Amino acid sequence: MVKILKIRAEGLPLYKQPLVLTFTAMQRVHESHMNAVSNLFGNVYVNHAEAFIGLNATGKTMTLNVISFVFSLLSAKPLNSIETPMLMYSDKNVTFDVDFFADGKLYHLKSEIAKKKQANRIDPNESESYLILNEKLWIRQVNTRMNKSHLFDYAGLEPTMERSTFEKYLPADVSIMVTLNKEMDGGIKFIDLTVFTNNNTFYTFGDFVPSEIISMLDPSIASISREGFNDKPCIKLKFKNGSEYTIFERYELNKYLSSGTIKGIYIFEILANVLELGGYMIVDELENHFNHELVATLLRIFLNKRTNPKGAVIIFSTHYPELLDELQRNDSVFITRKNDGLATENLNDLLKRNDLKKSEIYESSFLGGTAPKYSAIDAYRKSIIARLGG
Repeated sequence: MVKILKIRAEGLPLYKQPLVLTFTAMQRVHESHMNAVSNLFGNVYVNHAEAFIGLNATGKTMTLNVISFVFSLLSAKPLNSIETPMLMYSDKNVTFDVDFFADGKLYHLKSEIAKKKQANRIDPNESESYLILNEKLWIRQVNTRMNKSHLFDYAGLEPTMERSTFEKYLPADVSIMVTLNKEMDGGIKFIDLTVFTNNNTFYTFGDFVPSEIISMLDPSIASISREGFNDKPCIKLKFKNGSEYTIFERYELNKYLSSGTIKGIYIFEILANVLELGGYMIVDELENHFNHELVATLLRIFLNKRTNPKGAVIIFSTHYPELLDELQRNDSVFITRKNDGLATENLNDLLKRNDLKKSEIYESSFLGGTAPKYSAIDAYRKSIIARLGG
């Protein structure tokens, strides 16, 4: 299984400084934390949950998009075939340095990527395409003397692979990881659910939604199944009071089911697959349509070795500071800010004490720039009073 250790992106237009995300456990790992981390080797651990929190427009979603883009790069997906937001500007190169662990080895991939305007025969208008300009890959064997302080040190080592060696065989938007992934059982396993943030649509993967999921989300439902009616696919919805509905368009389920139930069906079904693979799940605004207990349940599944024996990881953004209290470790929380450009900092670098309640620290002025400015809120309140003639 591939585990991401660190991502560094330099040249992203919205970030004044390079974006650096370290996913290894930086704090000391106590016995009480063992459910929240996976040990890779020696004293190197990775967290099972990584949270991104910040005010509106501080880059939470953008940071998740960068992570998803890097995962697609490592998966050797054609970058022009994936749905990507405006991470890069035309003719502005971005360098991604990615450290990961797999099969008892450490890897460092350095990819320089550009987005260029190009015309083609089908569309005479210029369109933007990703191009991988340069790539190098370093590989190191793990040994017993290796520790966290030297984990990302590749000084003096020659790259094991370079793009120039494979360039004539590779499409311009496919990473040299395509060769390595064949040896690593397909590479990194991840599911990006950010597309569902503002698009709550019913999805199920089998003929029946598992009864355990239905009972957890809405105990009034007897069953939800995919069937056929007059040779046309449909959804059969049955309630315990005897009501039954045949639905031909998925959006019509919104008439009968809550948004939380619809979201919960695909989230909790996908979750089982992610846990089985020991992969990654990326979710933007985790609390959308969910009550606190459902969100907490989802996080606790990742933070328990019995339900997460293969060390699957959830990477999520949230607006709700109280969700941070579900996480034991400061180094699993990232604070996003906007001050002359986007920036992301790890809570462990800002707060060394681990015994303080994270939600209270975040909502206070202790960290700076994490609570809405009182002056702005007060000005809006006064404008409402004035408008109403008060």
